[in-house]
Amino acid sequence: MQTLTIVIPAYNEEPRLPRTFALLKSGIAEGAFGDLQVLEILVVDDGSKDLTKQICQNYQSLLLPQIRCIPVFPNQGKGNAIHTGMKSALGEWVLIADADTATPWDQFKKLWANLARDQSSIAIGSRDLPESDVRTKQSWIREHMGKTFNFIVRLITGLPYRDTQCGFKLIHKKSILPFLDLLRVKRFAWDVELLMFARKNKLKISEVAVSWEHQEASSVHPIRDASEMLLRVIEMRIRI
Repeated sequence: MQTLTIVIPAYNEEPRLPRTFALLKSGIAEGAFGDLQVLEILVVDDGSKDLTKQICQNYQSLLLPQIRCIPVFPNQGKGNAIHTGMKSALGEWVLIADADTATPWDQFKKLWANLARDQSSIAIGSRDLPESDVRTKQSWIREHMGKTFNFIVRLITGLPYRDTQCGFKLIHKKSILPFLDLLRVKRFAWDVELLMFARKNKLKISEVAVSWEHQEASSVHPIRDASEMLLRVIEMRIRI
């Protein structure tokens, strides 16, 4: 049986983690991850100032013994949290998932089916394909800034993907080991860096339409973080 590690980057996620863990427990019981064994759930606590760590510990004893909280201090950014989780993961496959469960756990099967069909090493969830099911949209400004960001990313990097930023990605860990230690981005542009290195190393990547529902209380600032991401993308294009 192949094994799966779920990596959840978390910064001040105390209000959302109980729902996320409850849905995850139900998903595991209902077979959302198919024949894969969910070996561990790594919650990388990125310098949270709330009770994120305590929530993880409580649910580990009550619901999900696979939960392991990895503390990072001080706060360094989502990319660093994911990189920390990736390096610690014991599973053959790693699912990166946002703490808000905007993409339901049952969408995993779509990523897995596409990997098997296309013999890919990475499958990325997408909100911007014709088959994508966006049930609750973001605000107008967030949605259009996201589309503009992805257009500029494609223009600068040559990446062909419609949505690099969806927080639902399945990765064959062994396939990225040759460049895992070369990843430098610590904040929100980590997805772009991962995909650029994957393409450079000739890994096959599938972009998969998923269901998605906007969740409030996003930690992404639409202007400040978008500007920082674009600077990182330009720097990556030069470096990679």
